[in-house]
Amino acid sequence: MTTEADALKFTAEQAVTANGKRIIETKNRQFLINGNGDIREFRPNDGANEALQVHTLTAVVDYIGKVSERSASPLIVQVVDENSVFVLGELDDFGNREVLIKAKAMHPCYPYGQWLDSESFIIALQAQFMTTEDGKVLLKFVGNLKDESAQTMVDDGVSQVATARSGVASVGKVVVPNPISLRPYRTFLEVEQQESDFVFRMHEGPKLALFSADGDAWRNTAIDLVAEYLSEKLVKFGKHVTVLA
Repeated sequence: MTTEADALKFTAEQAVTANGKRIIETKNRQFLINGNGDIREFRPNDGANEALQVHTLTAVVDYIGKVSERSASPLIVQVVDENSVFVLGELDDFGNREVLIKAKAMHPCYPYGQWLDSESFIIALQAQFMTTEDGKVLLKFVGNLKDESAQTMVDDGVSQVATARSGVASVGKVVVPNPISLRPYRTFLEVEQQESDFVFRMHEGPKLALFSADGDAWRNTAIDLVAEYLSEKLVKFGKHVTVLA
């Protein structure tokens, strides 16, 4: 083909029509032209149609170690955040990257920044947090609150003191430090749950709330712990598995 006309003629001869669209093939590449004349390159994707949905890091390790469908191909294990891990395949010729697994952690989720009544707060503190010394003090404080405690509460912005029952008939004082160090469940259960600081507040009702006081620095630590766990478990499967965080 020596002229532009010859090139256009050749292109026209390679075009077929399907579902109202013209398909043009040139240099082993296919282009779709719709009725408006818009051109889009056709890029086939022969990877997995849908990623497997799991909820533990153990399932991620088991898939890579026991499922042979991608055992010879490079894999990337991406720690997206403290609650999400993806297993990705390699790029194909068109820049598509296959997503094989999406792992989403399942754990209790405390409503930070929301005011709870004392009964709901006690249940959440026992069910959604691991035991710490500060947690024990807070549980004792809340468990012994009297309805009129807000009338006698002293708050200097650092600690709160409220009248509370320390015996059957005696009256004592329980001091709760602020910030308070707690270990909520908030990442995959295979790794250590991070202890961090929270501000504890109370007002009439009584209503109680916890507010994060560490600037969410715990998230980076949790991501690192998830990546370390996966790296240790996956190293035996060879260098074709790369963990990124």
